[in-house]
Amino acid sequence: MKARAFFTTLGLVFAAAACASNGGATDELNMGLSKASVFDTPTPAPYAYSDAKPGWNDPLPRAWEDAPPQIPHRVDKFLPIVAADNQCLDCHDVPRYIDQPRNMDRSVKSKSPMPRTHYASNELDEVSGARFTCTQCHVPQSNAAPLVESTYR
Repeated sequence: MKARAFFTTLGLVFAAAACASNGGATDELNMGLSKASVFDTPTPAPYAYSDAKPGWNDPLPRAWEDAPPQIPHRVDKFLPIVAADNQCLDCHDVPRYIDQPRNMDRSVKSKSPMPRTHYASNELDEVSGARFTCTQCHVPQSNAAPLVESTYR
């Protein structure tokens, strides 16, 4: 019991001494990993999305194997993408093109089909309810430079 009271008192003394001394305080300029002020960070340069119309552009390379395909066209006119109004399906809900060779002739408009995994059943007649938020996995590409260089390969 005496040891418990002793250590409690000793802890309170150390806590009071730590609060009373201001020598260990860190000012706001030295708080983070960066030694520069967040207010000195430059604003990224403006970027633009491709002006290519859907169906007339080549597929973009994937970031890694089995990564979701990137969107090679603008999507601002298709937003918001919701189950009741998903304009992506106008061109990509084409089950008859699944497992067919891609049309690489860009003088003819091309439709790239969604994979079988995006459908609710093997009949390919209904898109799965979890697949209506296309931009959750698929992103349009812009000419923006990376904010941080990557060595990932």
